[in-house]
Amino acid sequence: MPNPELRGRAGASVLSFFLLLLLLAAVPSEAADTVTIDVGAVYASNEGTSIDPALGKIRGKLRSMFNYTSYRMLDRKRRSLSVGETGEFELPDRRSMRATPLPARGDKVRLSIRLSEGPRNLLTTTLGLRRGGMVLVGGPPHQAGVLILIISAE
Repeated sequence: MPNPELRGRAGASVLSFFLLLLLLAAVPSEAADTVTIDVGAVYASNEGTSIDPALGKIRGKLRSMFNYTSYRMLDRKRRSLSVGETGEFELPDRRSMRATPLPARGDKVRLSIRLSEGPRNLLTTTLGLRRGGMVLVGGPPHQAGVLILIISAE
C-alpha cells in the first residue's frame, strides 16, 4: 500500500502544475497586446514610368490593383500600439490617419482606421489582416495623381 504522505505530495504537485497551466493560459502574451503598425504613403501618377526601388517587393501588386505608370514612396512611419490605444500617422497634404488596434484572436489583427483631411473625415473603416499582412488603400487625390496607403501590422 502506498505511503499516504507520498500520495499527498504527488497530488499537491499535480494540482500545482494544473494551477500553473491555468495561470499561464489566463495571462495574455505581451505580443498579442501590442501591434506594430507600418504606414507608407505612395504617390501614384501617370507622369513618367518609374517605380521607386523601395516598392520593389509590392511592384506587381501595385500594377495589378491600380492603373498608374509611376509610383514613388513619399513617407513611411512605424509605431507600436497597445490594443485600444490610438496612434496618429501624419500624411502628405495636411492629411492624417488614426489607427486603433482592436481585440483579435490568434494571428489576426483588427485595426480601426480613420483617414482625415484637417477636420474633414475621408474614410472610417475596420481592417482585418493576419500579423505580417498588408493592405493597400487607394486614397485621396494628390498633385496629378493619388495617394496609396500601404498599411501593415505585426
